[in-house]
Amino acid sequence: MESIPLLARLAKMFPEAKKTTLREMVERKRVRINGALARSVKTAVGENDRVVVADTAAAEVTVVKLAEGLRVVYFDADIVVVEKPAGLLTSTDETEKRPTVWRILIEHFRRQNAKHRVYLVHRLDRDASGLLVFARTREALSSLKRQFFEHTVTRRYDAMLHGVPRPAAGRLERLLVEHPHTGVMSLTLDEKKGKLASLNYTTVRADAARGISHVQCVLFTGRKHQIRVLMKSIGHAVCGDPVYGIADEPPGRLALHAGHLAIEHPGKGKRMVWDSPMPGSFGHMFQAPPAAPRPR
Repeated sequence: MESIPLLARLAKMFPEAKKTTLREMVERKRVRINGALARSVKTAVGENDRVVVADTAAAEVTVVKLAEGLRVVYFDADIVVVEKPAGLLTSTDETEKRPTVWRILIEHFRRQNAKHRVYLVHRLDRDASGLLVFARTREALSSLKRQFFEHTVTRRYDAMLHGVPRPAAGRLERLLVEHPHTGVMSLTLDEKKGKLASLNYTTVRADAARGISHVQCVLFTGRKHQIRVLMKSIGHAVCGDPVYGIADEPPGRLALHAGHLAIEHPGKGKRMVWDSPMPGSFGHMFQAPPAAPRPR
């Protein structure tokens, strides 16, 4: 009985799908041959062999754990969404020796296929944690870049702040400028040098006795350190901030987490949403003894 490669069989089953998409089906363990998990698109299958492809919804919830605590929470032929741990760089230049999210993803997908690509779309502060989306094709990159430029991407961050903001919710818009040598951001009134940073914040929980608040910030721009600088501009630095606040304090890291991400999927043309729970160490700050008043 004549047999053909699994890739050819999948191409007959899904004539409109790209070869990259068909390979993804196998790599994401969605394809079974006679009940057994398919290992390679080169596997020979006969006419009587039963090839079944699992529904994508089941595959989307699979979490892949990579190096440095990085977690892939979703991927397909167009995009990959990850949860970045605090302390891991998103990306830098080619001379950087430390691990980065981008490099880890590139190496992971190239181990599966040397032709696979991963494209950087946006960044998350090294000391922050949470959700990031990367593109896997130039078409997807163009779509996502356009969405970020047009501010149709929804990004919401959880932050623990010093003090209790008044009012409890509001919109902050300031001009920011980056120091050319230190990279530290600061406010400026110079419209020629400054770039607009804009966000909405909402207080979720506050404890005046402990001197802390949990706020959620929705971003409208993508400026470096914008939440940290804008919240400090109204007197409420992010807890554990080693640059704009105090590093050696609870929760033992920068208390900033990218917990919500929503985009228009470049290939599917539908809105997709991901949520990442706020680290438990943030909430535990409300259970700690109230802070002693600082001397004046």
